[in-house]
Amino acid sequence: MSDNYVLIHYHIFKNAGSSVDASLRHSFGGRWGTFEGPHAHAIQSSEQLSAFMAANKHLVAISSHLARPPLPHSHCLPVVFLRHPLLRAWSVYQYTRANSSQPYSAVAQNLTFSDYIRWALKKEPGSIVIRDYQVVHLSDASWRGGDILKTEATQADLEQACQLLSYWGVVGIVEEFDRSVTAFQARYGEYLPDLEFLPRWDNATSREVVPLAERVDQLRQMLGDCLHDDFMEANRLDSHLYAHGRSLLHA
Repeated sequence: MSDNYVLIHYHIFKNAGSSVDASLRHSFGGRWGTFEGPHAHAIQSSEQLSAFMAANKHLVAISSHLARPPLPHSHCLPVVFLRHPLLRAWSVYQYTRANSSQPYSAVAQNLTFSDYIRWALKKEPGSIVIRDYQVVHLSDASWRGGDILKTEATQADLEQACQLLSYWGVVGIVEEFDRSVTAFQARYGEYLPDLEFLPRWDNATSREVVPLAERVDQLRQMLGDCLHDDFMEANRLDSHLYAHGRSLLHA
């Protein structure tokens, strides 16, 4: 194990990860790198990330959509952002619809947002991306059944994810981006003197500054109360994880 500190950014899809990466690139230049797999769903273990780190000892910050906890060793500094499930679903829909290279882009292109939510509620292939996916990403649910597209998060997975975040002690919240990067800077700056988290957005689906409650209400009206409630029930675990993350950030 190296004595050098390495920041690990667990990049959850459509959770402000491009903005985080912009800060890491700005801070470290060629000492920041990415670690992914052969395809978009090839999740990577802590052991695989550790091997990548051993082969790239010059890196002091690594971002990955596919790496999964736990951290490879005690000198790793975790960064992860959570997002309100409904706002995240809207962002996933818009981004996937606009980028034909994304998995299941054709689904989003051919459906309204309401129908996209109905598609997800029917548990169609690929719809896990907006069904308790944040809990899946941060728990053993990622590995269950050998295919992340077919997994389901459980209450035990939620408890595991909450315990993980509590142990890490600091969590980013997309809707409170400035406060989040300030928290990460305060926590990790002493270990990585070149770190400079920037309160800016990159690759954002929307840059409108609208209060959280108002944005959620706009989407609720778009879906209608019944569909909205069904969607939130399908993301009950993510909602609890999001609330836990916000409490950690505010603490």
